[in-house]
Amino acid sequence: MRVKATLLAGICAGGLAFPVTAQETDSGESPVATSGPVIVVTAQRQDQSLQEVPIAVSAFTSEALEAQQIENASDLQLTLPNVSFTKSNFTSSSFTIRGIGDLCVGVTCDSATAIHTNGSPLFGTRLFETEYFDLERVEVLRGPQGTLFGRNATSGVVNVVTAKPDLSGFGAAAELEYGNYDSIKAKGMVNVPIGQVLGLRVAGFYLNRDGYTRNLYDGSRIDDRDMYAVRGSLRFEPGPDTTLDLMGYYFRENDNRLRIQKQTCQRDPTGVLGCLNARRDFDSTNANSTLAGVLASEELYAIQGLPPGFGLGSLYGPDGFANFDEPDDVRVVNTPVTPEYFADELQLQAHLEQRFGTMNLSLTGLYQETSVDSRQDYNLGVLDRTSYAAALNQLAFFAANDVIFPGSSAYFAPIAQALIPGGPNGQLCTSDNDMGSQGAFQGNAICGDVPLSYDRSNQDQKAWSA
Repeated sequence: MRVKATLLAGICAGGLAFPVTAQETDSGESPVATSGPVIVVTAQRQDQSLQEVPIAVSAFTSEALEAQQIENASDLQLTLPNVSFTKSNFTSSSFTIRGIGDLCVGVTCDSATAIHTNGSPLFGTRLFETEYFDLERVEVLRGPQGTLFGRNATSGVVNVVTAKPDLSGFGAAAELEYGNYDSIKAKGMVNVPIGQVLGLRVAGFYLNRDGYTRNLYDGSRIDDRDMYAVRGSLRFEPGPDTTLDLMGYYFRENDNRLRIQKQTCQRDPTGVLGCLNARRDFDSTNANSTLAGVLASEELYAIQGLPPGFGLGSLYGPDGFANFDEPDDVRVVNTPVTPEYFADELQLQAHLEQRFGTMNLSLTGLYQETSVDSRQDYNLGVLDRTSYAAALNQLAFFAANDVIFPGSSAYFAPIAQALIPGGPNGQLCTSDNDMGSQGAFQGNAICGDVPLSYDRSNQDQKAWSA
C-alpha cells in the first residue's frame, strides 16, 4: 500500500498530458499535421514542431510522463512501438529499437542506441538506475540517426531533456510517497528568478526502501534501494538573441541491489547444459556446467598434463548444487553472499544559443564521470561443502608430504594455508576480487563455512564531448 502527497506552488507553464508521435509513411511522404497544441522537439538539432519532423519520433512532455505514470525507462517501453528496454546481468542496460540493439551484458559494451541528455551523448550512464524527475520532455527517435547524432545511433536515439529555469517567476513543486517495506520516495523542484536575466532551478530525487527479497541463509532482506540524485540548472539571458544554460547533475546509489534476479531452471542431471528447456522449475543449475566448474575440474587438469588431484571435482560426478533445495518463490533465495551495489555519476553541461540575424549558433559541451561496482552470487545458491572434501583433503596431503616432487610440500603449504587455513574441516577461503589483484595468497581473502562463489562487475570512466 502506498500513500502519495503532492504540493505545487508558484507559476507553472501549461503543457500537454499526452504523447504525440510523428510517423513517416511507408511511401516516404511527410506526416500530415493535425490540429491541437504544438510540441517543439530537437530531433534534427533545431527547434521544430513535432508534426513537421519527417522522421519517426515520439515525444513525451512532463505532463504526459506524469499522466501515464512513466517513471523510468522500463515504463517508457510500454508506451512506444518497436521499443524494448532491459537491465542486463552485469550492470549495463540496453535499448532495442526495431529489433536492433545491444545484447552484450558487460559494462564495457557499446550501445546501439544513443542516450543523450539535452542533446549531448552519455557513455556508460547510470541514468537508468534512478527515476525521471523534473524533465521538460523525453524524445525517442527510431531508425539510424548517425548523421546528426554520431556513432552508437544505429537503432535510434533517446534524448532526455531536462527542465530549464523559468525567468518569469518563482515556482516550486514537491512529491512525497510512503509505502510498504518502509519505502520513502521524494521528488522536488525549486525555480528562482534572479533579476531579469538570470534564473536558478534545483531539483532532486530520493528513494530508500527495504529489500523485496528474503535470504534464508541469514534471515536478511536483500534487493533494497538507497539512492538520490540532484540537478542544478542556471540560465543566463542577457538579451533576446543570447541564451546560456549551465547544468550540473549528480547521482549516487549504495545498497544491496540484485542486478541478477532469481532465475528458474529445469535442472540438467548430466551437467552438459546446466538447465534444460522443457519446463521452468524452481531448481538450480548443474554446477558442473558452469565456467568455475569446468576450470576447476579434474578433467581439465588432466588435459593440461597436470595431476587430476589438483581439481576440485569431476565433471561427471556430483556437483555443488546436487543437494541444494531451491526455494519455490521468486522473492526467496538462499545464498551466503550478500549482494553489494554502488554506482554514481557526475554530469557538467554548458549550452550556448546565439542568434545572428537569420543565422543561429549552437554550442554544447558535456563532461561526465561514471562508476559502478557490483558483487553478487550469480546462481543465488549454497554450494555443497562435501563436493569439495576430497579435493581439500588432497591439497592438505600435498602440503604435508613431498609426494609429487622433492620439496613440493613447501609449494603446496601456502596454498593450503590460504584456502583452508583451519584445515579441511575449517572455513573455506577464496580471493576477494578487488581491483588491487591481491588475492588469498596475499592475505586478501573472504572466508565462510561453505564454498563462496560470486562475480564482480566494475567500471570507472570519464568522458567529454563538444
